[in-house]
Amino acid sequence: MVGDELQESKRIARARALSVLSKLNPKRRQRAALDAGEVLRFSNVWTACDCLLAYMALDSELDCTPAIQLALNEDKRVFIPKTIAGKLIFFRILSSDGPFAEGPFGIREPAVAGGESVAKEAAWEPGEGLSLVLTPGLLFDEDGGRLGRGGGFFDRFIRGFRSGEAAFDVGNPLFIGYAYDEQIVEKVPRGSEDEFLDGVLTDLRFVRYPDG
Repeated sequence: MVGDELQESKRIARARALSVLSKLNPKRRQRAALDAGEVLRFSNVWTACDCLLAYMALDSELDCTPAIQLALNEDKRVFIPKTIAGKLIFFRILSSDGPFAEGPFGIREPAVAGGESVAKEAAWEPGEGLSLVLTPGLLFDEDGGRLGRGGGFFDRFIRGFRSGEAAFDVGNPLFIGYAYDEQIVEKVPRGSEDEFLDGVLTDLRFVRYPDG
């Protein structure tokens, strides 16, 4: 599937996903966020995780706040993305309450202050411990496929790291989809620019892909 056919398949799939997500009531969303945090806590990657790279959820996305608070309570380092020149740069936060500032598309981002040297020191880099990257999306499948919103921000971030991962001997992150269980489908439409994930975690289960 290529070109216009692929884009049309993605458009239809996104519309269907947004329709499903729009029907989730606030109580269901809150419960799912708490349950997903517990699934993460009891997963086989949590103990080894040193850094959690999460996101500030849009209305239709699974809220990461319980997972963020869990990580902070266990003294894990937590990083949230900020869009700079079309790229995602993850900055450390010390509280789930921020401080945050409104970024593109109305998404909350870390309010980075103190000049370039301070910002650079607060930015995430691969380290000796395991970094777990909670990755948002609209749909996920059991082969590691992910359908995002079309901006390509997370695909570029994943691709940029993987293309240079040979430079790192330790600290290779795991890219894990973070979603409501309703977002898991048999197959998502994907092209050559769409990156595979290492697994997906929902409010009901954690699936680690065979190659992950």
